[in-house]
Amino acid sequence: MNLSTKSILYKLRLPKALLAPSVILSLALVSSIVAAIEFSDTDLAELKSGNTIHRELPTSGTKGFYGGSGWAVVDAPADVVWKVLTDWDAYTKIFPNTTEATELSRKGTKSLVRFKLGHPLVSLTYHVELERKNEKKILSFRLVKDMPNDVNSIRGYWRLFPQKDGRTLLAYVVAVKVPMGLVNLAGPELERRSVLALLRIPGDIKLWVEGPNGKKYR
Repeated sequence: MNLSTKSILYKLRLPKALLAPSVILSLALVSSIVAAIEFSDTDLAELKSGNTIHRELPTSGTKGFYGGSGWAVVDAPADVVWKVLTDWDAYTKIFPNTTEATELSRKGTKSLVRFKLGHPLVSLTYHVELERKNEKKILSFRLVKDMPNDVNSIRGYWRLFPQKDGRTLLAYVVAVKVPMGLVNLAGPELERRSVLALLRIPGDIKLWVEGPNGKKYR
């Protein structure tokens, strides 16, 4: 597999409340402030094998902040993967521990969605505005802070990179800030598993698209 995007430019500004202003995580091809992700040979081998790769920010795990990026190659065209990403109703089936994904309102390319994550020890409810950029295949999301939320901040986005062989490189970037009370309640082991699950969710999309449930999107 020859990825047409071995070197990828990406951008996402993190809120000042999360990190120092100089820290930038990114995932876009257009910006005055960009950084380049270079996939190593090991990364490419993992992607070729159907695995999900991820990179956690050095500051992730500090005072309730978690962030990084995840990548997977999906055996489907970008248009198909896009239909899955924007199908909120399927999120409770695609993503483990997601017990609710309800669209509360929609205006143009923006949707207000309430999410609930369930776990025997910790459960979370939060409200996110998702914005669809259909032509560029970018789905951005941010926390709606004037609504009831169990987290302090969420920001990030998905981006699809069509490949020459008809498959899609799926990229995901996220930054989350949760109250320290939740961090202490979860404990180190659950905290670590949660971070890995957070950054590996492109693999959940891959499994859904490539499995029997993906047929209805084609």
